[in-house]
Amino acid sequence: MYLTTKRTLTALAGLAAGMALLAGCTTAGPTPSGSPSVTPTPTPTATSISGEAPTDEDEAITKAEATIELLMQVNAEVSAAGGTDPTPYESVATGKALEFYKADAAGIANGPTLNADGKNIDGPATVEGSLVFEPKTAYGQEWKGIANGLVIVPGCLDNSGRIITAADGSPAMKNPKPRNEVEMHVIYDAEQKIWLVNDQISLGTTC
Repeated sequence: MYLTTKRTLTALAGLAAGMALLAGCTTAGPTPSGSPSVTPTPTPTATSISGEAPTDEDEAITKAEATIELLMQVNAEVSAAGGTDPTPYESVATGKALEFYKADAAGIANGPTLNADGKNIDGPATVEGSLVFEPKTAYGQEWKGIANGLVIVPGCLDNSGRIITAADGSPAMKNPKPRNEVEMHVIYDAEQKIWLVNDQISLGTTC
């Protein structure tokens, strides 16, 4: 998985550097005529958690956690579509988090992927499954004059359900510790009136 942020996302980033992701079209069984039919992978759709500035911390936390969940969904969609179009991330992320996930998409689309034999395989990889973020707590802070415009959400990022295959069909090297504690920073963009994940910081511990 190709992801990097502030302190490291050590387990993720190190793993990321060696593991490209993606998923292409799925092939159905033969049609009655004997000709195979191909179902194209849906194009990722961009969306955002939007609305007016939060009225209190509870509302801000609810919107922030929904934004993180949406980011995980967009990551799964972009990965499954081959990582060639990272623009949907712009509706759910900004700053270092946006750079982080765009780099992930580039790794999926272009490789190389470090496989289970320790070899770098050039070309696009394929990805099945998705990341899962489990929030542990959350609290709001002022951001650019907006009360609770920044929400900090410590939690567990689980990479165990994301299966990566290199371009040559070999399995990508797996992270031996796929569950890592991270801290998500989510901000309210007053100009666009949307919530965006601004950073994803590794806490250097497993969960």
